[in-house]
Amino acid sequence: MSFVIARFDPSAKYAGYNQFDCQHQQINKFVKDSLKKQVKQGLSVAYALLEESQDANSDDRFVGFFTIASHSIPLDSLSALQLGSLPKVIPCVRLIMLGINHSDSNNGFGKMLMNHALDITKAGAAHIGCYGMYLDADAGAIAKGFYQKLGFHLLDGDKSPAPSPMFIPIASF
Repeated sequence: MSFVIARFDPSAKYAGYNQFDCQHQQINKFVKDSLKKQVKQGLSVAYALLEESQDANSDDRFVGFFTIASHSIPLDSLSALQLGSLPKVIPCVRLIMLGINHSDSNNGFGKMLMNHALDITKAGAAHIGCYGMYLDADAGAIAKGFYQKLGFHLLDGDKSPAPSPMFIPIASF
């Protein structure tokens, strides 16, 4: 088995795409109803984790994905991080969605996708203003713990059952 992260092509066929199930209703609905449309409209950029097919006549299998977009947050949202003097509006990248097919979970694929997202963010920051990455972690300890291990900080505490805003400055990765 060989896995690769590639820019998501909304016109491509991916094996298993229509059966994708990460056991999170909102993310599953996004993949089925909105992912292709949002990428085509330029509202976000998506990357897919694919299991490369060994057969030239078969499509690569869709294992997981993430979507990112440019974003900005008010400085007062970052007050918990005590970052010093900054402008009132902070440019950043927003991780919109991240999902791994349930049958492929617990193999390090989420971390692989997140490291790719952080690499893209850091590379982009070398060319345009970007202070870090923002995301809204789903309620529950698993998502927050996953992102905290990567260096993200809760911006306003645990907001469960609502998503909890988190941030990581470029300087931290």
